[in-house]
Amino acid sequence: MNIRIAKAFGTTSSEALCILAGTTPIVIIINTEEVVKQYNIRKGKGSQTQLIDRELELKNWSHLADAVKIIEAKGYQDQTIQAYTDGSKNKHGVGYGVAIFFGKELAVQLKFKVGNKCSNNQAEQLAIFKALEVMDTIEITENSPRTATIFTDSRISIDSLKNVNNHSYLIEETRKNMSTLERENWTIEFLWVNAHVVIYGNELADQLAKAAARNRDTTNAFERIPLSRLYSEIEEEEEEEAKEKWQKEWKDCTKAAISKQYFPNVKDRIKLQIDIKLIFTALVTGHG
Repeated sequence: MNIRIAKAFGTTSSEALCILAGTTPIVIIINTEEVVKQYNIRKGKGSQTQLIDRELELKNWSHLADAVKIIEAKGYQDQTIQAYTDGSKNKHGVGYGVAIFFGKELAVQLKFKVGNKCSNNQAEQLAIFKALEVMDTIEITENSPRTATIFTDSRISIDSLKNVNNHSYLIEETRKNMSTLERENWTIEFLWVNAHVVIYGNELADQLAKAAARNRDTTNAFERIPLSRLYSEIEEEEEEEAKEKWQKEWKDCTKAAISKQYFPNVKDRIKLQIDIKLIFTALVTGHG
């Protein structure tokens, strides 16, 4: 494979070919622990002190009798409660905001900062979770129907709630909140709204989420790290370790003396964008 990438002759050493092609030697890749570490995190094995937003064990799933049906509204309806939710992740931090209207009146507005390692999707899901949690505390008149619409610009959050195979911590906790409300005769619908469409409630939730993300004094209300973030950190860590091993092997290698003069450092070579051609390869390898 490397011979084809580097456009090299068959007499070129494998060490030089890896440097030219920019591919980590296969022996180093095989010996990395990336897959093992990801497996242990996913299954909750080993000594882990950080909270992770991993899939819950079967015993912690919602009971089938408490299963909720996620209903998507076909359009705006004049429900008793309208809850607008949004999440924000930027260079300042991560936060989410909730604006709940009772009829036409703003009843509740909330903003919470979460851990900096949390994702924007988690912030969006937390906003929905909090809206459902607070909804049960709002006093409504006896003749008002117990109907509510959750407005969100996160298509992923709605699809995750609808996906019966998704049992992550936040999704399961949100379903439990919905189940509690349904037992109290609430009818809840979800409505996806475009983030760029000007709707007052949606704009307010967006402002609250951004304000929470910028707030340095707010206590983090949620610290569970998403698996995707941990996987990315492991990948970066193992990639850096692999480069260190590769550099040592390249330095100790007794072959490819000419190539070493051009590429003494592995990391510097990886950063280069080289338009590899036959004559160039012959020049930097001495084989041609």
